[in-house]
Amino acid sequence: MRRARWLCLCLLAVLGWGASATAAPPTDPAAPSDTTVPGDTSVPASSAGSDTTLATGELPPALGPLVVVPSGCVVPAPARAVFVGELSNTDQPPTTARFRLERVLAGNLDGYASGGLVDVHYGGEAHFLTIGVRYIVGVVVDATTGLLVSTVSEPAPLFGGDAVIGANDSDVKCPRVEDPARTLQADGTSVETGVLAPLEGEGKSILLAVLRPLGVALAVLLLLVAVKHLLFAVGRSLRDISRAEPAAASAAGRRHHPASVAAEQSGA
Repeated sequence: MRRARWLCLCLLAVLGWGASATAAPPTDPAAPSDTTVPGDTSVPASSAGSDTTLATGELPPALGPLVVVPSGCVVPAPARAVFVGELSNTDQPPTTARFRLERVLAGNLDGYASGGLVDVHYGGEAHFLTIGVRYIVGVVVDATTGLLVSTVSEPAPLFGGDAVIGANDSDVKCPRVEDPARTLQADGTSVETGVLAPLEGEGKSILLAVLRPLGVALAVLLLLVAVKHLLFAVGRSLRDISRAEPAAASAAGRRHHPASVAAEQSGA
């Protein structure tokens, strides 16, 4: 009985050791270890450090579209370049802005930058820009004029949008893609394009614009009052002169004919 018990224990030990030996995978010292985390799309350090062709502050080219646009959707044209620049001057009336180029973020300005200066056409929106302020400028090339153009204000959507019958009737849901030809503040915020935006900092000019017409009107009113009194004074003077002439003539006649005067008095 004891011998059968020891035989069973030995059999169980042999079976357990065989199971543990078959569960352990064989190790190959020549095979490289795979330390890639599933879902990690980062570039290995060995290959990332080999690309040093980008300039300081320049963004690497996109590997593909950031927003996939379905077929049939209208998207704006890609920007020719995006750069950071300080507004140095505008023409009069302001339609074209000249920037002092500081850094190119994307694209290139070959053929459009000269001496570190870039001219961008804005049309009537150029008066929203302030000289001496830094902007992030996205530009495209106008197909008609060949000039670099950009916008300041965001285009307002049509009233009603897709609710209008016949306006962009389609079952395709198009994503909203921002126009890259936009000019933003250096911090990425939109440029103020309100109705009163051009009047900012022009308090003295506004005050002069209000008080100057009032002053001119008051001066004209005082002049009219002075002319009126002058005319009245001249009229009174002429009236007094016209009344004084007959009296003086009658008095002079009496002095020259005293006998007739005495006869008149005696006859009376």
